[in-house]
Amino acid sequence: MKYRRLYHSDRKKNVFLVLACLLVSASSFFFGYSLTPSDDFEFISEVFTSTSPAVVSVQSISTSEEEGPSGKLTIGSGSGLIISSQGYIVTNYHVISQSQEIYIALSDGRNSEGVVIGVYPESDLALLKIDLVDLPVAKLGDSDEVKVGDLSFAIGNPGGEQFARSLTMGVISGTGREMVLNDGHHYTLIQTDAAINPGNSGGPLVNSRGEVIGINSVKIVDADFEGMGFAIPINTVCQVIEKIYPEALETANFATDK
Repeated sequence: MKYRRLYHSDRKKNVFLVLACLLVSASSFFFGYSLTPSDDFEFISEVFTSTSPAVVSVQSISTSEEEGPSGKLTIGSGSGLIISSQGYIVTNYHVISQSQEIYIALSDGRNSEGVVIGVYPESDLALLKIDLVDLPVAKLGDSDEVKVGDLSFAIGNPGGEQFARSLTMGVISGTGREMVLNDGHHYTLIQTDAAINPGNSGGPLVNSRGEVIGINSVKIVDADFEGMGFAIPINTVCQVIEKIYPEALETANFATDK
């Protein structure tokens, strides 16, 4: 069985387009009311509009004289999430682990150099910071409340900036999944069947209330498996940030008191 980090390399231009169709009949079970065609699934748009502004593109840059006249080469891209009005961004460690420079592209068109505040390879997490004001901030939920069957939404940049802030929809397929990945580290993850692809690494997994419940990290790539993606629970993310740089959570937007 092969695991693949959801990190898009600019040296590989393969992009997979996935169309997902979901049944409407279960809507009353999930949300407590009956959806009709006139509803137009507005709750999905609300999930996207409340979270996507805080989703950023993370560009990893290699600096070397061997890379041509500019001495710079984009070696890959991933996603990140603004968790604080002070400019703190969480992403996956594997997105930035080989970079010498990092550039962040925001949803409003602004760009900034990213500074690494701290990394925690054991959990595949990194904390970055940008020096910009008036930043959108994601709402952080409680991953301990996640249940199998809950709706889930993945937002990120599959294939790079060309498909920035793409939204896919699925359900929570499992919680507390114990896995040892290729890096030898042990992880406890949330499983979802929401479509996630290279470039989604570091982007949020969101519930139907627009609250971030995880950070997308890995999927199973095997001919015998389909629709098996995994996210780091947001409670784990916050615990790691507390170890790396607790000040980053002082202006975080929590859905409930922590």
